[in-house]
Formats: sequence, C-alpha cells, structure tokens
Amino acid sequence: MNDLIFNGIHFQFVCQIEVARGFTGQILTDRPQGRYAKASSSRLHRYGSGEFCRFRIPTGWNNPGVYAVSVDSHLMYFGECEDLSFRFNTGYGQISPKNCYVGGQQTNCRINKLVLEAAQSDATINLYFHSTSDHKELESQLLRRHDRPPWNR
Repeated sequence: MNDLIFNGIHFQFVCQIEVARGFTGQILTDRPQGRYAKASSSRLHRYGSGEFCRFRIPTGWNNPGVYAVSVDSHLMYFGECEDLSFRFNTGYGQISPKNCYVGGQQTNCRINKLVLEAAQSDATINLYFHSTSDHKELESQLLRRHDRPPWNR
C-alpha cells in the first residue's frame, strides 16, 4: 500500500483495518455495556448503546504523532496520540464497558461505530501515521486546513 501526503505532510501506511469476523465471514459484534459493574446506577452517553466491533493494528507503532483514517480512499478522520498501537488496540478497537457510560471515552465508541458501519458496507479502511512530538498542534493545523474530515466533529 502507498504512503500518503496530506497538505504537504507525509503519512506512512500502517495497515488496512480489518474487523474481527467469524468462520463464515460475518462481522463479530460486542455489547460491552452489560459488563460494566456500575451499569445499574450509570447512564449511557450518546454513543454508548448498541453494538461495537473489534479490531487491532500491528504492535510497535509506539511513537506520538498524527494518524489519518481513510475509507475507500476518502480521508475520513485525523487524530493525534502518544502511542498509535495503544490508541487503536485498547481505545478504538476494543471498547471497554466503562467507556459506554457518561464520563467514559465517547470518541472511542463513536469511531468504533463508524469503523463498524464502514466494514458492514465492505469498505476498505486504511490507517496512516505521521510520527511527531508536536502532534497536538499538527492535528489542529490539519483540521483547520482540511475543512474537518467527516468523522471529525
């Protein structure tokens, strides 16, 4: 797969995001909300209900930087992180029960649902990364220059 250039910034191809599938090819989904110990006394946030998928990216992408997600070659999302593998493998790719509730990571749930929707449409979902310690500022610049990709709020 090819690397990409967005607004003069080189993004290295990381992987195609593949959601977990069963033996017959069906997408495996999860409803982690019921496993939250405080579910009976907590309220789901706006992205916390329903089904989620699971996915992983390769380990070893432990640098800070800015990542880009494309769906069928269309830029959909920019984000920043301290550790790309951690962000995707324990954030977006595996939704913890706590993150479905008010006070949890709404972004994790929202992005996971968008990945699930794209996968259900048989879209190709690619991940790209630009390593930089100035990730917060670079993400902000890219969002301003790119008129906010559809998955960015």
